[in-house]
Amino acid sequence: MTKQIQTIAGAIYCWLYSHILSILQPLRPGPKELTRETEKHVITNTKSPLLALRPTINGILRSSGAMGASVAIFDGKTEKTYFEGFGRRDKDYPSKPDEHTVYHLASLSKSFTAAAMGLLAAEGKLKFEDPISKVVPEFHYPDEKIRTESTILDFLSHRTGLASKNALWQQDGHELLLEKTDTMGMVSNLEVVHPLGEQWLYNNWGYDMLGQVIERVSGISWGEFINQRILKPLNLNETTTALSPPHKNYAHGYMPGPRGKQTDVGRPVIAAGTVQQAANGIKSTCSDLITYYRALWTAFKRETSNDTSAKSVLKHVTTLVSPHIQMNADNDSESYGAGWAIADLPSALGSIGTNGMFIPSMPLVGRGCEGHHDNNSEKKKKGPRIWYHNGSLVGFFSSVHVIQETGTIIVVLINSIPKNDAADWIGQLILEAMLNTPQRNDYLALAKTSAAAYDKMWKHLPAQIKRAKTSGGPSRSLAEYTGRYYNAPGNWFIEVKRTTAGNLEFLFQGRNSQRHRLEQWGPDTFAWPLTEAQSRQRHRWPDLDVATYVFHFGLDPEGARIGTLRWVHDPDVPEGETFVKAARPPRQAHSEL
Repeated sequence: MTKQIQTIAGAIYCWLYSHILSILQPLRPGPKELTRETEKHVITNTKSPLLALRPTINGILRSSGAMGASVAIFDGKTEKTYFEGFGRRDKDYPSKPDEHTVYHLASLSKSFTAAAMGLLAAEGKLKFEDPISKVVPEFHYPDEKIRTESTILDFLSHRTGLASKNALWQQDGHELLLEKTDTMGMVSNLEVVHPLGEQWLYNNWGYDMLGQVIERVSGISWGEFINQRILKPLNLNETTTALSPPHKNYAHGYMPGPRGKQTDVGRPVIAAGTVQQAANGIKSTCSDLITYYRALWTAFKRETSNDTSAKSVLKHVTTLVSPHIQMNADNDSESYGAGWAIADLPSALGSIGTNGMFIPSMPLVGRGCEGHHDNNSEKKKKGPRIWYHNGSLVGFFSSVHVIQETGTIIVVLINSIPKNDAADWIGQLILEAMLNTPQRNDYLALAKTSAAAYDKMWKHLPAQIKRAKTSGGPSRSLAEYTGRYYNAPGNWFIEVKRTTAGNLEFLFQGRNSQRHRLEQWGPDTFAWPLTEAQSRQRHRWPDLDVATYVFHFGLDPEGARIGTLRWVHDPDVPEGETFVKAARPPRQAHSEL
């Protein structure tokens, strides 16, 4: 009898507790313009979908070697928000990261830059279809079609077909190797990989160019525009374009090593006023991002329903989240908009992330969700439409997934450059749970497989580099290889020098912080092989392509002396980039807007 009374009393207590919470719980607004107050309450009761997923999320983070993570869900059906922190934001402090922990967003920044373009278009200051050269006459690309016909939307949707060349703005550590004023010269000299508008090819330089277009059209800096027109109106007080946020709750970046060892890799220095600002320059929190993405979705719903009852901070959202270019030739369900990838489930996701490097193919997400969106039996049945994006910098990974129909939002921020894209695996895991997907993927198994592949690739890389070695030594004295080798715009060079021991070394941009030893690899060929530990200690992005670590020297036009250095640093440009030896840089034409 005593146990029965205790059981009844416990049940009454739980009912009263939950009833009181429901009374105290602030009411959520409907489609009104969102303010900071809408995000103040955090649901942590037993109804959180994160509770059931917690063991899997912990397993994914553990297998990937991630230091910590902040995870957020806004359930569009119930209008409740859930947050949870995992691991640590700083290995020297025991506190977990939370919804107010600041992370570097990396490429999640692109949505803000695209939204800025939408605001300028709404004001009539530009059109998405405008050629870049109309806004920036200084864009002197050698190919006439690209110079005169490539549009703002081409750059927003990554369909210019221009090479990525990510190796040139950062190598060892977080040190930026170029200035913001170098962007025009870089974009004007990117190789053509695909014809304009025909194929999707991700390009950070294109967004960096758009950031400077924003400055030209608006008359203020990119950072000021983002702050004044997006962050302040939406009360995103934990989001910043500045180098350092004014918050102590700021995650530190890490990179996992063997046996659980964590290497502190610091924090990126991309911010307003630096190169890559508009592509990767924003820092934020889960709490602020939920507010921002809700505002974006609300504006989308108003635009698609022609609701003019209230004004939205964000404009032309339908353009941003409409498909403009198919991302993969073998997947017609996945396209890119402007700052967003768009997929109709079931579909593979994560094309902007890194997991595709480590598994044979990305899993189909949303299997069994087909059919409820399409009543026309003659058309291909589709499931829910998803907007998503991934982000990655040394020390930080991120992902966002939005269910277009309900406005459900999933945000994952990680303070590590892990052995796989753990942020994407976790985001997809939660997405399938929120959709109640009938046939779900085993994301813990995928995380373990991809992490093991990462370790295996690093283990085999030194041997693969050695296999590229050919017989024979230099065809001339080492002194002939020394000098500075410049790129076409003259804003980037590799300096080759003799060491005190008489060997060769090189320095990216002539900087001591970017010094590497060169080893003889064959006639006119030298390599700078790195192990996983060496790369990690230098805080490098984990380059796993053999060609990255080999330099090929060639003769000058007269054929008498060493005059060129060829480096294959972009997989999409297999012939590599040729740097020309010169006493001083070529004229840096078109380096500034």
